[in-house]
Amino acid sequence: MSQRYIVPVDGSDAAWTAADVAMSLAARTGAIVQVVGVAFAPRNIASARTHLEEALETRLPSEVEVQLDVELGDSSVAAAIEGLVELHPGSVVIMSSHGRGRSAALVGSVADDILQRTFGPIMIVGPNVTVGAFTGPIVVSVDGSPESEAALPLAAAWAIELGVEPWIVHVVNPDEGPPAGIDVADSAYPARLARDLESRTRHRVGFEELHQRHPTTAIPEFADGLGASLIVASSHGRSGLSRLTVGSVTSGFVRHAVCPVLVFRLPLRESNEGHDDVTGAA
Repeated sequence: MSQRYIVPVDGSDAAWTAADVAMSLAARTGAIVQVVGVAFAPRNIASARTHLEEALETRLPSEVEVQLDVELGDSSVAAAIEGLVELHPGSVVIMSSHGRGRSAALVGSVADDILQRTFGPIMIVGPNVTVGAFTGPIVVSVDGSPESEAALPLAAAWAIELGVEPWIVHVVNPDEGPPAGIDVADSAYPARLARDLESRTRHRVGFEELHQRHPTTAIPEFADGLGASLIVASSHGRSGLSRLTVGSVTSGFVRHAVCPVLVFRLPLRESNEGHDDVTGAA
């Protein structure tokens, strides 16, 4: 896991909730939290830093190391964040799904742009997220596709680092048969994935088969009932997170979950023509 969390903020309460999430996570992992504002003119840098300092003073006391940074942007917020990620390889961007001002609609624009520029992961903090202690399990949703299953090692790595249990969850619509690529129905598919992941990581892995029509609510509800710390999903294709603005599966995760959603982009831009959804569950 990363030893640095980069948190873009825009002055909104939602953006600073992401900073609270980052500080809570850092308390578990020992990471540095870098809170970043972006100014688009040199004359605005001093006032932007003052706003960051004032906002940080209102947060709960923490022993976590927090660095405040104002980047001078010449094109976009995402470009400035990309530069920081390049400066600190392996860092994780933690950001709100809502914003205002120059960085409004973070999921639809800035997060999408960052995901296109980097290979993540990015942690998205949705509107219903409550700041937790990251002591609960990690839920990873699979749908029978290689893209969704590619999230399994990431989920396992985070679970091992946090000392929690990963859960592999598959949603089956009771009105339909199993998706293409899945040989058998019921719990055999997630159970097989769990056994394989356990053998590779020597770490206990839970699994569940949910028979519900809407994975966008089924996964968040299951995660909430489990007291999960995170939901993990993968993004692939040409448009990254852009379809979060028009109701994709991962959009539902972000919109409904009370825990953050960890998203990473698969490097399949050239070979995955024609597929532009965000993977989570079928």
